[in-house]
Order: sequence, then structure tokens, then C-alpha cells
Amino acid sequence: MRMFATGIVAFAVTAILIVVAAPASAQIAGSMRGLSGSPSIRGDILRDVPTDPGLAQSVSIGREVRDLRGAIRDGRDAGQLSRAEARALRREGYRIEATSARYGRDGYSAAEVAMLRNRTEALRSAVAAKRSQGLAGHD
Repeated sequence: MRMFATGIVAFAVTAILIVVAAPASAQIAGSMRGLSGSPSIRGDILRDVPTDPGLAQSVSIGREVRDLRGAIRDGRDAGQLSRAEARALRREGYRIEATSARYGRDGYSAAEVAMLRNRTEALRSAVAAKRSQGLAGHD
């Protein structure tokens, strides 16, 4: 009889825990999937909300990198950049263009546009710095 009572108590405790835990887990799972009416938590973490489509058209990363590629070529022709320096700078330009193309497939987020602009500006600064160092070295 004692084992029967222990079994009933264990069953009751388990049933109570399941009943109490089920609504909490359902609320958490529902909100994770966006089913509870609240925005999806996972979506907010994984991806920024894309900005308006007009912003994607205003991103002129390709043109800026092409202009920088011309400056790199001019620096190489003027002897301000070594072959290795010019190659490294061109490779960074290609990486920026590839990243821009990858981001552009599904629309740019504001963070992606800012990152591309920062990388382009860093490349512009690197080209100017390397070219001016090359000029100083030829004096």
C-alpha cells in the first residue's frame, strides 16, 4: 500500500509540474516564433530590418571603388605605390564590391550601408596615405 501511495504522490507532483510549466514554455516558444503578437525575437537578433528600397539605389559603393581603383592605378604609374601595395589595395576594393553585391541581393540595411561606407572611406584613406608615403620616399 505504501508503494502505491508513493506512486500516486509522484504522479501528482509530475502532473502539477507539467501543468505549471506548459503555459510558460508555450508563451516563450510562441514569442520566439512571433506567434504571440509580439515581434520575433530571433528575427531581431539575426537581421536588421531592411531600409527602404530607395536607399539601395543610392548606395554608390561600386562607383566609389572604381574611382579608387583609378587612383591606385595612377599611384602605381607615378611610382608612388609598389606593385604589392597596389595589389593589396585593389584586393580590398574587390572585397568591398563583393560584400556590397552580397548585401544588395536582399536589400541593404542601415548597418550594412554604414559598414560599406566605412570600409570604402578606410580604403580611400589607405590609398591617400600610401601615395603620400611614396611621394615622400622619392624626394
